[in-house]
Amino acid sequence: MRGFHCVDPSHGRIDFTGADDEELFGHIKAHAAEAHPDLTDTQLREMMAGADWWRSLATSGNNAGSSPSAYDK
Repeated sequence: MRGFHCVDPSHGRIDFTGADDEELFGHIKAHAAEAHPDLTDTQLREMMAGADWWRSLATSGNNAGSSPSAYDK
């Protein structure tokens, strides 16, 4: 099982899980469509993979504590 969490000042922490990366991506994409419509599919996949730009954002400022990448549950 794979997991990811989104922490944003507008909604607090939301945890996502999926049997694999594709199922997890589907859950994250559905959330992003409503809460973060400016994020592209490519950006979402980069976030799941732990891209350097996301790691920096996820561990600083208002987003500190956001998941820097998908993780195994």
